[in-house]
Amino acid sequence: MMPTANWRSLFLLLSGLRRHARVDGDSMSPCLAPGDLVIFQPITSDDSRLKAGCVVVVRHPLQPATLLIKRLIAINNSGLELRGDNERASTDSRHFGLVNRDSLLGIAECVWRVPFSA
Repeated sequence: MMPTANWRSLFLLLSGLRRHARVDGDSMSPCLAPGDLVIFQPITSDDSRLKAGCVVVVRHPLQPATLLIKRLIAINNSGLELRGDNERASTDSRHFGLVNRDSLLGIAECVWRVPFSA
């Protein structure tokens, strides 16, 4: 489970040291729910903190204006292999292949959970 955002993470976000992306869909369920706000630290693909198993934010390889939040499965010379935790609801590397390392925006640090609204 991803840690819940606290005052420190919100301060870092408001000061521009962190970025955010909103979850749209069930591909990362149960870890993340639609509407959740993921706070992530911008990094580069050669950052030592980038490891298989972490949740990352990347630009969609076929729709660069769209951001994806997925779990990093593997890193190799050809790119990043990404999967959603809920594979039945996820469009990921099984569909569009490896993601170019230049598309990586950051590693998710915490989540601001949005209460369910009907």
